[in-house]
Amino acid sequence: MTGTSYSDRRNAAAKEQLIALESKRISVSEQGTLKRAIAFDDITEVRLGVEMAGRDSQVVCRITATDGTIIVFGSRSWQSLGQWENRAVGFRDFNTALHRALLPYAATIRFIEGQPLWFGFVMSGLGLMLALLGGGFALFLLLDENPVGFGGLPGLIIGLYLAWMFRPRPQKPYDPRLYADMLS
Repeated sequence: MTGTSYSDRRNAAAKEQLIALESKRISVSEQGTLKRAIAFDDITEVRLGVEMAGRDSQVVCRITATDGTIIVFGSRSWQSLGQWENRAVGFRDFNTALHRALLPYAATIRFIEGQPLWFGFVMSGLGLMLALLGGGFALFLLLDENPVGFGGLPGLIIGLYLAWMFRPRPQKPYDPRLYADMLS
């Protein structure tokens, strides 16, 4: 496998990066200079997750090596403040080629969908804090028979919703052949 590449810009502070699949590795270059490379047999984890990209969401692929090196690319590329370019078709094609290239190494790689466990704890905790603040505000004022306390109920409801939506969940493995066969 040679010649498969994908271009992505993660955020305003990052430069445009070219992610390339070579015969035995995946590499990242910025303005023609090699920044990172991971040999296929050094990859320990491939994680697909959904993240925010401005007002929209995007699929993000994180590849982790045995030495901690991480290569990240997403289906949307930052253009300017609040502007993200949809590169879903190129992302799909590159992600398919990546999974095909990794099939011979699949026994030693963890293929996982979703966010890391710590992300669920943080977001769920923030939701619970918002619920406690909204509920406390409502309770404090409503016990004093002040109808302004009803203003805290949206905070309570939204906080509980966030805590539920981002509740920590066990990691969900996936079969890399599903993505490798995507364009077949």
